[in-house]
Amino acid sequence: MNRIRTAVLCAAAIAVVAPLSACGDMASGAQGPEHGQPGHKMLSAGSVNGLGAVVTDADGRTLYRFDKDLSQPPTSNCDGECASSWPPALAGEATPMLKGIQETQVGTVIRKDGSKQLTLNGWPLYQFSGDRALGDANGQGVNGTWFAIAPDGSKITAARASGS
Repeated sequence: MNRIRTAVLCAAAIAVVAPLSACGDMASGAQGPEHGQPGHKMLSAGSVNGLGAVVTDADGRTLYRFDKDLSQPPTSNCDGECASSWPPALAGEATPMLKGIQETQVGTVIRKDGSKQLTLNGWPLYQFSGDRALGDANGQGVNGTWFAIAPDGSKITAARASGS
């Protein structure tokens, strides 16, 4: 009887502790969203015609890096009107979910307005307001300073495919 009671108590303890270990990066005792729930952002490796492997957000939108930003230390230099055309990829309440991207490459930077922006290999990430559909990369090469970002954080210099 004692063995059964011990086994039941151990199973109950595991059921309580196991879900908490999935949020190991959160501060001790912090409450956060479960994976897949609002509050988590998604970064994944996708593919765009003519560019190959790119980083996309949860909606499959291509993410970009800006040559006027800094990666060391991570610094965003796109504010005001710039951020209207190039909205920053803001961090959620919890560690982002990743697909095809190394966790050690992902971080955040505090923007001038106090918001927290996702970074990849130190480069702040952005969307482009001119991308309307899944697979668009209309921001590729804009002004010679905006480039889709590869899953390893490098900039993609290929010209976008015509019709993208």
